Amino acid sequence: MPWSFDIAIVWTERAIALAVLLQALELLQCRAAFSDAGTWRWALLRREHEALPAPLRGLFALVLPYRRFIGLLVLQLLFAVLLGFGVSAAAVFLLFAQVAVCVRFRGTFNGGSDYLTVLILMALSFAWSCGRESAIAGKAALSYIAVQVTLSYFIAGVAKLKEVHWRNGEALQSFVNSTQYGAPPLVRRWLDGRRRCQLLSWTVLLFECGFPLAWLSPRACLPLLAVGFAFHVGNTVVFGLNRFLFAWSAAYPALFFASQLLA
Repeated sequence: MPWSFDIAIVWTERAIALAVLLQALELLQCRAAFSDAGTWRWALLRREHEALPAPLRGLFALVLPYRRFIGLLVLQLLFAVLLGFGVSAAAVFLLFAQVAVCVRFRGTFNGGSDYLTVLILMALSFAWSCGRESAIAGKAALSYIAVQVTLSYFIAGVAKLKEVHWRNGEALQSFVNSTQYGAPPLVRRWLDGRRRCQLLSWTVLLFECGFPLAWLSPRACLPLLAVGFAFHVGNTVVFGLNRFLFAWSAAYPALFFASQLLA
């Protein structure tokens, strides 16, 4: 069944709300790391802001010290719940909070998932500011999300394709065997052979490089979204990259909607 703009925007809001909710909970769980005695303590990081204009320094000093930052995360939880229940204006505060989190951790806390979260919240804030009656603005916001998530896969795939270590399976095998990610022993044993790693590597390469095919039609989009979801579930189980699963899934409703525009 074709998706209307209203359905697509609602499911995008719900999905990104869940992603932000889980991100805030995760940060609260590891709050000792950015406490006044932690690795990312404010007293150390604030020195990097001395070259910024006074208004920005004042804003960061207002929201980024430990206790106030905890309050910001609690508010982030509450506004994520509001967005999930259809209060579209909550996206504006969540955008501000997400940018503050990135600043607090010197760019991002978790790399690409933080960037995509910001991009989705930025598009939703734009759509809300223009009003639901502005169909052009809403479609532009969803299309922007769809383009960004498509490029994220395609560019990653092309970059891997250029590397011989990805084409022969060595890169994947090194990730699986790395103690940094702590892949389950069963997975390490199953991917112990080069041939299986090479086969799985090419599966990833074909998926990522072929992801723009999702724009052909909803029928082409749905299988690619299913593969993408399974891909991120696998990365969560094997490498512990849980944030990527929820951040990227939040862009899927927008891409499915966009696939109808060119069909």
